[in-house]
Amino acid sequence: MLSTLASLVAESGHHNELPVPPSVYGLFALLIFAMMLGVLFAFRQASTKLPAEHNTVAHDDHGHDAGDHH
Repeated sequence: MLSTLASLVAESGHHNELPVPPSVYGLFALLIFAMMLGVLFAFRQASTKLPAEHNTVAHDDHGHDAGDHH
């Protein structure tokens, strides 16, 4: 079975060329990863911007004499 498949592949002689050089695929992958890193960086510390009792953004524990900071 393998010898039949190998001979079929060898006889075909059909070779598909890549539309661009292989290095372009690597650069394209790096570009995609850089864009994904940019999206990740844009949402950094987004959870701490929501007031909760476990983070420092919550204004409930500052007291009434702290004044209005907004």
